[in-house]
Amino acid sequence: METHVGFYFKKISEKLEKRANEDGKKRDITYSQGKILWYLRKNGDRDITMREIEKYFDCSHATVSGLVSRLAQKGYVEVLQSSEDKRAKIVKTTAKEQECFRHLQRRRAKTEETLLKDFTAQEKAEFSAFLDRVYKNLDETGF
Repeated sequence: METHVGFYFKKISEKLEKRANEDGKKRDITYSQGKILWYLRKNGDRDITMREIEKYFDCSHATVSGLVSRLAQKGYVEVLQSSEDKRAKIVKTTAKEQECFRHLQRRRAKTEETLLKDFTAQEKAEFSAFLDRVYKNLDETGF
């Protein structure tokens, strides 16, 4: 039996990004910018450097720098110099980001609900385990 798993992952990813970008127009935020805000919020108990963001998202310095710069221009983040390492830049969220994050949380919950519609609790657990296994397979092979 021939499978097209990679094709489906790509198409699903494209659809999710398109929907997020359409929704983000209301708040002048892109899918990629939203992912960075989500990461910062989930790790808000500590200082996050630009380098950490690059590593987490497996992106170049230029890409992360551009995304963070645009978020700063829009007032969602501020970039500070690290007191421990003068070469490192710390990215912090602002008060404006709080309202946006609540919206991102609602959108994420709705997306999860849509993606898993008509799945039983057992199927959701199995699907999650399968996706985790796929991710680990890619990670282990250095793909």
